[in-house]
Amino acid sequence: MGNNDNAMGATQPLIPIFKGEGYEFRSVQMQTLLKSQDLWDLVEQDYEDIDEETKLKENKKKDSKALVIIQQAIHDSIFS
Repeated sequence: MGNNDNAMGATQPLIPIFKGEGYEFRSVQMQTLLKSQDLWDLVEQDYEDIDEETKLKENKKKDSKALVIIQQAIHDSIFS
């Protein structure tokens, strides 16, 4: 996986598109990518609904970020 600089100067990994082949390898890649972004805990455990508004917003933002990464990595024919 390479890197791509976004408009804000942050480096984001390039995510290869999963087309249905090599699932075992790709699942390890995605797990590593999500761990590197501190998002894997949301995949395994989901987030807890917390009374503290700030923490809840942070958890929802991390959840959305994980979904974006996963959805960008899946070919249209598999996603739909």
